[in-house]
Amino acid sequence: MHIAVNVNDDLLDGLSKALVVVSQIRQSGENVIVLDFQGAKFVSPLFISVLLVTLRELDKEVSLVNLPDYLNVICFSEGLQPDRIRSSEFVAVMERFSRKRYIPIIDFPVTVVDEDVKNSVLTTVENIIIRQLHIEKNVSEGLKYFISELVDNITEHSESKRAFVLAQAYSNKGYLDLCISDNGISLLGSYKRSEKYNEIDSDVEAMKAANMKISAKNLPDAENRGYGIYTSKKALIEGLGGSFLMVSGNAVYVKNRNGYRLVAFPEYVRLNGTVVALRIPYHNPNFVMNRYWE
Repeated sequence: MHIAVNVNDDLLDGLSKALVVVSQIRQSGENVIVLDFQGAKFVSPLFISVLLVTLRELDKEVSLVNLPDYLNVICFSEGLQPDRIRSSEFVAVMERFSRKRYIPIIDFPVTVVDEDVKNSVLTTVENIIIRQLHIEKNVSEGLKYFISELVDNITEHSESKRAFVLAQAYSNKGYLDLCISDNGISLLGSYKRSEKYNEIDSDVEAMKAANMKISAKNLPDAENRGYGIYTSKKALIEGLGGSFLMVSGNAVYVKNRNGYRLVAFPEYVRLNGTVVALRIPYHNPNFVMNRYWE
């Protein structure tokens, strides 16, 4: 399979082109898939994340050839796994990116028993991004909140053992694209395992529920914890003028200041997991994160 991709700066363009590749992979009758990136130009974090989540759960042998230099640098084939190396080595590797405008794909553990490792990884990621882009404290507080809440949602709801984070800044446009994804049971799977919300029976309904502050956990504080996505989305869009996109199962939700869209794509393109993409304008002297606490 040959991939000649040139993604523009529209979030949905990266998604749609990734889904074309995913549909070709899923409908192929071959047990061995060769993805040839010869001629591929620009690929966005969202394109990469959707393809990565698909490849990690695929029951076919996949070979990647002619990867562009960028995909090699960001560790597309294997991801950077901080729990497989010494913590000091991980920090040293990340330091190499301190003068870049991107971070590599980081494949890290998110289970409750790995809480210390997870928090250490996120702190390192946040600090590198903040230093790369010279983000002021007011916006960095929002960035840290967005990352921690999205990853905590994976820990609480996805039943995934690992998650992936990837980021790319566009300094000439003043925004950062940040993607956090997992290979878990999807939003629908999470609601299906909840006694309170197991009547939700489609990916679209699950996506709608997840973006309306409905938690899938039957815990006393679950409703408050479920507000993390809502609060992050509100601060990102209303406070920073950014964009929010979530893909899970065969549903996609995208929202910005112009409104939102919630649509379903064909079942044969289904994403077994969840990908969240944030477009974060990172210079805004008027942004105050605590205005958006619920």
